[in-house]
Amino acid sequence: MQDFLGPSWSFFITALISLFVIIDPTGNLFPYLTLVSGYPPKAAREVARRACLYSFVILAIFVVIGRFIIKFFGIGLPAFQIAGGLILFRIAFDMLAGQGHFNRLDTRSSIEAASYRDVAVVPLAVPLLAGPGAITAVLVLASRAGSHAEDAIILLAVLIILLATYLCFVFADKFMTLFKENSVRLVTRIMGLILAALAVEFVLQGLQSAFPGLR
Repeated sequence: MQDFLGPSWSFFITALISLFVIIDPTGNLFPYLTLVSGYPPKAAREVARRACLYSFVILAIFVVIGRFIIKFFGIGLPAFQIAGGLILFRIAFDMLAGQGHFNRLDTRSSIEAASYRDVAVVPLAVPLLAGPGAITAVLVLASRAGSHAEDAIILLAVLIILLATYLCFVFADKFMTLFKENSVRLVTRIMGLILAALAVEFVLQGLQSAFPGLR
């Protein structure tokens, strides 16, 4: 991909796909609709807006300070890329197997808005949108970024995906008339396969950085 698109575009596409799969705007429609059930349309849109805004701030913080966190704990970048890739692969495997991350689709009957003080913060922003998977993804991407320009590319990718998430939430009722739950499950499994491939790529790049002789 890098040879075809160039390094900057390749990095942007990788960041965009990784974050789209992890944040999963369509997969979060079900918990969002459950949490705002009974809300007036304006209030539901406000919940969507704040959830996406809080998620952007959280992920942006980790993009900005990601490399400092890694250096503070004395973790080599190759080691973090390998570890992060393995974590993302586990998430991808769960999505493919219908467990863990994928089971958010089955939370409609168990989520109750009354259980949370502010549903825009918990559980929408954290952990559904800016959860451990998304934070790991931005940290891995930040560890690969070689300049402030690439940090800006990650932030742009985060912004685009969260804008897409906001639009999915705002037009959730219309989306649900077009896409049934089984269709969303199929899309989520496909995204899990894509994430698995990206996670393996992260691990391979980490191994190549740690052991140059593998190139």
